[in-house]
Amino acid sequence: MAILIAVIVFSVIIIVHELGHFLAAKAAGIAIEEFSIGFGPKLLSLGRDTKFSIRLVPMGGFVRMLGEEDGAGENNPASYPNKTPLQRMAVIAAGPVMNFLLATLIFILLYGAVGVVGENVAIIGDVVPGSPAEQAGLLPGDEIVSIDSQPTEKWTDIQNYVRANATKALEFTFRRGDQTHTVEIVPRLGQEYPEVGIAPRVKRLSVGASIIQGVRETGRMTAAVLNSLAGIITRKIPVGDLTGPIGIVYYVGQAARAGWLNVLSLAALISVNLGLFNLLPIPALDGSKIVLLGVELIRRKPLDPQKESIIHLVGFALLITLMLVVMYKDIIRFIL
Repeated sequence: MAILIAVIVFSVIIIVHELGHFLAAKAAGIAIEEFSIGFGPKLLSLGRDTKFSIRLVPMGGFVRMLGEEDGAGENNPASYPNKTPLQRMAVIAAGPVMNFLLATLIFILLYGAVGVVGENVAIIGDVVPGSPAEQAGLLPGDEIVSIDSQPTEKWTDIQNYVRANATKALEFTFRRGDQTHTVEIVPRLGQEYPEVGIAPRVKRLSVGASIIQGVRETGRMTAAVLNSLAGIITRKIPVGDLTGPIGIVYYVGQAARAGWLNVLSLAALISVNLGLFNLLPIPALDGSKIVLLGVELIRRKPLDPQKESIIHLVGFALLITLMLVVMYKDIIRFIL
């Protein structure tokens, strides 16, 4: 199930990314030869002028524009090379931009439809199905009075105590109506911290407030990812912390066990990561294409298509090598 959810999440993110390229290319009057989800052999292909296809390996996708790779359609105004550098830059940048928009939309929906944590009170808003808390009989609306006789006046008191005492059974005292009960709960390992499977009360935001908060959260997450990239470059963060498709499946599975809200939040994080990663000036990625188009804009003449193809081919080979190394490390970390 975790693999299926991970494939769905990753496929949606890729479709949105490629849709950005597709819509921007259409707006610029560029002919689209193929819109593909996945790489490798075709499993399904539909359409005449534009082929919409699904390929064997779902971890990727592409939009093939007329003349983008082979310079075909030299005299065709709908050919990619015949558009101005600024138009082509807009087409390339549209993919990552859509990833940031997707993350923002997810947060807007979460804040508007689900809500945000309201007052910092020790009252349960939700209990995760199958969690230790549910097995112990806790219900939404229960007020946690204490844990191991330690008073819990705030929700943060609960979080801090559980995380600090994760290796033992904890005695939860809670109030339900006029009665007080005590149960024993053993925390489980969550995605990042030990947890018992309870969530605080939340309040829904208005449409306007949801949009503002969604933009802020996407900005905060983008800054956090950039800080992580800077840490890897400066070797403050080990390169071994990088994760690939196998790691994504693992973390999506962890999020799915904690509820669909966690899956959506993780999807937003993956979308931001994909958007930023594609903007890196690495050959074969969108970032390098934007840089080369910037060089063309300054030189006022196009680059040699064959040389540009070689640059992207080498970059693609390096990316595949990196992905294989990361997958090998993921197998050791999450499977073996």
